Amino acid sequence: MNGPAVMVLVAVVFLVWCMVVFARRGGGKGALAPEWNAAWGAKGTAERPFEPTVSGPGIAIDATHSWLWVATDEHGHRLIDKADVRGWKHEWREVNQGHTQLEFWNNAIVIRLADLAVPVVRVSFGRDKELASQWQARLTTWMNG
Repeated sequence: MNGPAVMVLVAVVFLVWCMVVFARRGGGKGALAPEWNAAWGAKGTAERPFEPTVSGPGIAIDATHSWLWVATDEHGHRLIDKADVRGWKHEWREVNQGHTQLEFWNNAIVIRLADLAVPVVRVSFGRDKELASQWQARLTTWMNG
């Protein structure tokens, strides 16, 4: 191989490496959990059916019947009674990307439950800090409303 061909090969390898690294860092915006689906069996009870008032990636709230549905990597899909929610918070990791750019990775809503087997569930939002903040506000309004 001559000099220019080696340089092109090195540049291509570097670009592929960058695409892989940046696609995976902090969960990425495309790595969000699935939206609620009735086929998953989260139906509530006959007296209190689960009918989402608002839903998003990995989380849904039924304000009428006091249910919270979450989808997590660790615990799968769970339907949670409002009375079992003990607390919640928005967590993230700050990553400095140069001199002036600060990014927020691994955004998640962490929900504490009154459940000895599964006391904590995490709903991941990747690098979408704004969406995680909106869901923190929704949970606060729902729990305190």
